[in-house]
Amino acid sequence: MPFDKTELVNKIKTAGIVGAGGAGFPSYVKANSQCETVILNAAECEPLLKKDQIILDLYSEEVIKGMYLLMQSTGARRGIIGIKKKHEKLIEKLEKICSKTNISIFKLGDFYPAGDEFCLVYETTGKVIAPGEIPLNVGCVVNNVETVYNIALSDKKPVIEKFITITGAVKKPATIKVPVGITFSQAIEFCGGFTVKN
Repeated sequence: MPFDKTELVNKIKTAGIVGAGGAGFPSYVKANSQCETVILNAAECEPLLKKDQIILDLYSEEVIKGMYLLMQSTGARRGIIGIKKKHEKLIEKLEKICSKTNISIFKLGDFYPAGDEFCLVYETTGKVIAPGEIPLNVGCVVNNVETVYNIALSDKKPVIEKFITITGAVKKPATIKVPVGITFSQAIEFCGGFTVKN
């Protein structure tokens, strides 16, 4: 069956997929654009977060499928996964999956903020985004790992779950998939509760 851009854009919109990296930008807008390069932001540079690593480890096939859907939709000639070089096992796994594709792995240094899209676009492509512009102005679409995972599932279900990392002063630090709308206290209780009284 031939690829239908309009159908994918509508599925993404109907599923309520927005950027899972924090900005909440509607993903169907990016899928409806035209670009040269789709970049997967797997830098995950916020201290202690593990959710992107977990998603890439457990659902790497789905993430690559989501990248391909975006590449088809935007007409991109290539995909790049920007990931910190310290994640050697994940890189090895992704290199095997992407070995015969037009998706490459770019190993980022362990610096902050490697996941900033201005930095990520420059590191992976050498292109500079001017102040006030967006990656699309230099032919790139950037998406977070969880966003691309959700795009891969857009024909099956709406976004009703979210991956989160609970860490710090809790008894059982973990990265978990939770229903949208869960309270912080419920998530902390799931991780065994606090290790401190205050």
